Amino acid sequence: MPSRKNNNIMLPFGSEIELKKHLESSMVESLKQLIRVSVNLMVKEEMREFRDDIKGEIGALYFNGSYLRDMKAPLGMIKDVPIPRFRDSISGYTPNSLTVFSEQEDQFMKLVSEMHRLGVSQRKVAGIAKSCFGITLSANRVGHVYRDLAEREEATINIRSLSDIYQYLYLDGVWVHTKGYGWDNNKSVLLCALGVTHEGKREIIGFTVADSESYDNWHELLLSLKKRGMMGTKLELAVSDGAEGLIGAIKHLFPDLRHQTCILHKMRNVLSSASHKHKEELGNDLTKAYGQPSIEAALLSFQALAKRWYLEEPEAISRLKHNLKNTLTYFELPKDQWRRVRTNNILEREFRELRRRINVMDSSFNDTNSASRYAAATFSYLNQNYPASRGGLHTNA
Repeated sequence: MPSRKNNNIMLPFGSEIELKKHLESSMVESLKQLIRVSVNLMVKEEMREFRDDIKGEIGALYFNGSYLRDMKAPLGMIKDVPIPRFRDSISGYTPNSLTVFSEQEDQFMKLVSEMHRLGVSQRKVAGIAKSCFGITLSANRVGHVYRDLAEREEATINIRSLSDIYQYLYLDGVWVHTKGYGWDNNKSVLLCALGVTHEGKREIIGFTVADSESYDNWHELLLSLKKRGMMGTKLELAVSDGAEGLIGAIKHLFPDLRHQTCILHKMRNVLSSASHKHKEELGNDLTKAYGQPSIEAALLSFQALAKRWYLEEPEAISRLKHNLKNTLTYFELPKDQWRRVRTNNILEREFRELRRRINVMDSSFNDTNSASRYAAATFSYLNQNYPASRGGLHTNA
């Protein structure tokens, strides 16, 4: 009796899943090879047409093999795409077909730009370039890319012309570490100006890196805002801490502009001199006084507060009385604006984001130019990514 033949074919795969993966991988590799061949033929045909067009104008052009380039495609990185070349180079000639590679470079530069604005460290950018694009970048090249981006971003903040459209001007400084500049403790201060329009749009409109929050340094920053177009005709209020130099510069350049000293800065200054056991209770009294419905009621509340605490906390009360009136300017504005304009919270949020990004590095800058470039990148990103206005500022306090 004839034996039956075994119809089961033994495959060199352990399962159908392995077979499927193998087929998919083979298909992807086949498509990649098809792209290599297609790009090679496309470029070579264009080069032939170019050679025919200029025939007789220069000496004979001969092909001389090819060189290899990598390109990014939806299938992934395609390694070693052969690009034809002439034996003799032609000055100024690049085949249009090679835009497939420039588009990859554009995509990469957009990615680097976005990572830069998000505060991704240069070391991580180099790693991402290698793993995602197959591009090996030296630290020097990444640094050059970052510097070029930051210079363009700084130009959009510190150089561009300003429209005289701002209702409120917030001013403050944040200290950062800078190496090797020679200032005390290797620190410098980033002085910032943030403008808010009547529609609620907010943006950093100027900043500078300086050695102190002096009158001269603030005067220079504010004067640059005026020279660029912000004359202050629409300004209703400037908000800042109680730094004398800054207040003096505001009064000199904008003599008719009302000024509000941030109540949180004032409260911190008062409480910093109070004993620990009294801080919470004194702080509650200060909050209550600033929460009164009118300036008359607030003054009565502050008088009662001073009478209660002047024996136990004389230094705190002395600090409270100093320029107290400057912290009450917000009462002159419509009530629905009070909580939005009596503090510098809007800039404090900028500074928190800046500090967070600085901590991605080693928490310091090599010099003031480095600090300025990093601030430009951060502020440019924030200017483009503020939450949409909902009828007012997000600065309640």
